[in-house]
Amino acid sequence: MTVPVALVGCGAWGENLLRVLCESPRAELVAVAETSPARREVARVKAKTAAIVESLEEAAALGARAVVIATPPRSHASLVLAALDAGLDVFVEKPLALSAADAEACVTRAAALGRVVMVGHLLRYHPAVERLVAMVHEGALGVIRHLAASRLSIRGDRSVPALWSLGPHDLSIVHAIEPLRVESIEATSGPDGDPVVLGLRTYSGLAARIELSRVHATKERRIVVVGSSAVVMLDDVRAPDRVFLSRRPDGSFEGPTEEIRVPWREPMAVEIDHFLRCVEERRVPRTPFEEGAVVVRVLEKAERVLVDGGGIRPTSLRAEGS
Repeated sequence: MTVPVALVGCGAWGENLLRVLCESPRAELVAVAETSPARREVARVKAKTAAIVESLEEAAALGARAVVIATPPRSHASLVLAALDAGLDVFVEKPLALSAADAEACVTRAAALGRVVMVGHLLRYHPAVERLVAMVHEGALGVIRHLAASRLSIRGDRSVPALWSLGPHDLSIVHAIEPLRVESIEATSGPDGDPVVLGLRTYSGLAARIELSRVHATKERRIVVVGSSAVVMLDDVRAPDRVFLSRRPDGSFEGPTEEIRVPWREPMAVEIDHFLRCVEERRVPRTPFEEGAVVVRVLEKAERVLVDGGGIRPTSLRAEGS
């Protein structure tokens, strides 16, 4: 059984999703909607059996049951609401929206209409991240004390601030480890909003430090989770198919470590397969809109910290009621 699905947006990231949808045995790609004539031609070449149109409305009219939205973030909330009203199940790239109010509107509308809805928090479908999170919940690290993450790009997309383009990845991982109920946030950034360093503490006591940049000298994708009895690390650039476990008292990875290999599958293919399974089975995805809204709330609070602090000096915000 296949799910008739439409893709809205065929930019750089949308083109990746187009490939995965064309390859998926669960998807029947019925339409690609794109406003750019040049990008419509790209879609026409790569999706020979799909209708190539300009709008979500045209795509929905062609029999789609679900939609994958991969447009610039400023359009996410409005397109999500339009798709829900058109009777479609919805996958939308991160972030769900650019304000907590818009994110909550998407959550509320989806719940009222009974739709299957999912945010593309891609790393939640990364096999090595899944293993890391499972180790935490299995108690392999003891009591979790700290998480450190670096997400640094050499030539990242500058059309969206680093906080909003890169931040959702690591915040979603924190949320997977424990509910992202943030007690306090600290944030610093460069004068143009890059790099960004977030420090947050949850009400349960987990501390996290997240470094983000789209214009760094080197590419780095690293996650370290420190527990009372062990430390686990993922280096997604150098070794994406394994995690490293250290039981040294100082948490150092200099010396004997355990290398745990993970069966590899492309995260985007896992992600899309999961969404389509949820559509078929009418069940809640791993990363539903509720999680997307939690992440957006934290991003909005972090942005407020940066604005209040001029974006260049440390400041902090008490995040009451998060």
